[in-house]
Amino acid sequence: MTDHNTTFYGFTAVPRDTDVLFKDHPTASGPHPKQDPFTIDDFPFPDSKLVREKELDEKTYNHSNRVYIYGAPPPLPPPGLADAALGTALVKTHFPAWAYDRETYYLACLLHDIGTAERFLASTKMSFEFKGAIVARDLILSTGGPEDQADSVCDAIVRHQDIFVKGGNITMVGQVLQLATILDNVGLCVRFLSLGVGVDC
Repeated sequence: MTDHNTTFYGFTAVPRDTDVLFKDHPTASGPHPKQDPFTIDDFPFPDSKLVREKELDEKTYNHSNRVYIYGAPPPLPPPGLADAALGTALVKTHFPAWAYDRETYYLACLLHDIGTAERFLASTKMSFEFKGAIVARDLILSTGGPEDQADSVCDAIVRHQDIFVKGGNITMVGQVLQLATILDNVGLCVRFLSLGVGVDC
């Protein structure tokens, strides 16, 4: 039996390799994948003390918010209630059954490049994703966030640059962070969204 926190904080394992993830996918495979239209109202941002922390420059902050929009899940419904709220782009369109905490995913998005902030980049010889993962985990724990949330965010940040690794699994939060990041950075997988032209997965 799966622990509630495993699902809630996005630890559920999914294929890491996008070729496996999208192979014969009912809405994402073939020459014309499904592309749902969205408006800005479809992307509610979580609001908590932790998500209001700002360490990023404007360009990185905006990138982080776009990554969130591309991949945020539908809100988890209260136990026993149907979920009527919309998710966002990738997850709503292609993985509507995927469920994880919206704030955890937003924190992963918001903090995935925190290691590039000058005060952290200048303080380490580690690559930015490793330093950023440590900083993010410490930040979440220092503000009273749950350890499982901190671990989920940390894991997703560490692995968000493992884009072309084949085989194995990754957490849902990690996979969506990877997909949304590469989509925003270089347009990879853009055919899965109604955003225009880009490079295929």
